[in-house]
Amino acid sequence: MMKKRIFATAILSIFTTVVFAQQQMPMPQQQQEVTTDYSDQEIEKFVEANLKVTKVQQEAEKKAMGIIEENDLELDRFNEIVAIQQGQSDEEASPEEMKAFNAAAQKIMANNQETQSKMIATLDNHGISQEKYKNIMMAYQQDEEFRKKVDVVVQSKSNG
Repeated sequence: MMKKRIFATAILSIFTTVVFAQQQMPMPQQQQEVTTDYSDQEIEKFVEANLKVTKVQQEAEKKAMGIIEENDLELDRFNEIVAIQQGQSDEEASPEEMKAFNAAAQKIMANNQETQSKMIATLDNHGISQEKYKNIMMAYQQDEEFRKKVDVVVQSKSNG
């Protein structure tokens, strides 16, 4: 079951990342310098927003899983067809599967647009810009010391 959840999260995060990335200026592919000099207040806003954004993403994930099942596809097969579409699999999909996949993918993309709007509203509600959120997330992913600092805040917010 965990494996399926990881795959679903991967699909959703690919869509979400793509959607978020479309709003940003194109970035060069090399490793970027990350800023880690955020105030405690900025980190708290980020953590609070991220907890809400994660809930929005989890709801969207459940909805995406439902959409896949409504279209008579198994999650593993849906992911396999994604791999076929991306040229990462030599498998083939039947015309019926492709029809079901396309129907599901369209609904999931519409759902992801709604999810993106909810995520942006969540960031706005927490007084953090998309850019700052993205930059703090990059710092969190790339800087171990900064990650530890943020994790302390996450622990206090989760337990509080």
